[in-house]
Amino acid sequence: MNITLGKKKSDDEVHEPFVATLPRIDLLPPTVKEGQALRKTRSLLVLTLIAVLALGALVWVMQSSTISEAEDRLATARAENEQIQADIARLAPIGALFNQIEAQKQLVQDTLNSQPRAAAVNNRLVQAGEEVGGRQPVKFTSISVAYRPRPAPGDVPNPCPNPAPFDTQVAIGCLTFTATAESREQVAALLLAIEADPFFIGPYVGSTNFSGELVSISGTAAVSTDALVTPLTPEEIDAILAPPPVDES
Repeated sequence: MNITLGKKKSDDEVHEPFVATLPRIDLLPPTVKEGQALRKTRSLLVLTLIAVLALGALVWVMQSSTISEAEDRLATARAENEQIQADIARLAPIGALFNQIEAQKQLVQDTLNSQPRAAAVNNRLVQAGEEVGGRQPVKFTSISVAYRPRPAPGDVPNPCPNPAPFDTQVAIGCLTFTATAESREQVAALLLAIEADPFFIGPYVGSTNFSGELVSISGTAAVSTDALVTPLTPEEIDAILAPPPVDES
């Protein structure tokens, strides 16, 4: 009776050869391992720092030319600015003189604008005498004008004799004249012609004398602001006629 106690090994099964080895025993303390890890970490940090410095140096080398050009441009701009400031300081007296000339020019212009057109006033009066009907025009024997400065706000609008006492037109002068006419009708036509001219306000004949066929007259007329080189604006005339109240507080 055969009894099989286990699986019979095959004759073809290969066994690995036995190799004798020394036992592995870790005898290093934990502190040594920590020191080795720390050294590796330090080495890695040093290599990283070296790489960063090398990269920074490379960037600086690449940008050094651009930085140098920018510094050169900055130095040039500073030098130009210093030169400009020196020129401004040197030309300051000329600038002050120019400002004075401009101020005087403006003063002259304002003065001229406030001046009457005296020749035009005389010519307009003579022209009015030539426009009347008759065998001959009215002949002026004398013309005199007393001008006053441009009226200030609150001044008397018209200091001349005026047949319309409630007229509030602004006058810059008083004109007096003497003339000879052919008749009373020609004198009346003269007054109408003068009144129609915007240069004059309230023409008035104060006296008449008859001498043969001629009538000698003397009269007056106010000169309006239209006779100025630069006439007053409506706002300026309103300020003269109705100045703003003065604050006495």
